[in-house]
Amino acid sequence: MDYYSAKLLLICLIDDGKSRQRNVSQHLFAVFLAKNHKHAFKRALEWGRQQETRYGNMKGQPVRWALVEVQIIKFLGKTADGATIGFMLDPLKSDKPVPFRKRFHPERSKVRYE
Repeated sequence: MDYYSAKLLLICLIDDGKSRQRNVSQHLFAVFLAKNHKHAFKRALEWGRQQETRYGNMKGQPVRWALVEVQIIKFLGKTADGATIGFMLDPLKSDKPVPFRKRFHPERSKVRYE
């Protein structure tokens, strides 16, 4: 078996009587073993469906996280060590302008382990 990664899209729906064009969404990334691309899709779909959930919010309205689609299946090979499985670009708001020559110190990172 080989390693694959998957990117999935989930959407948060609230039963408040209104349909919306803008909803909170979540992109999930996973790494797993599979026999081939077809098996990888099946594994990603199973994992994505396990992420679906329902609960009530503070207003008592039903909330549902639903799997919308499996967006990407990526073949990683025999090892996943150090493989990039995905990324997202987000705007970064700084207190001050960041000059081109700014030196960063990632070794001082305050890491949050989960």
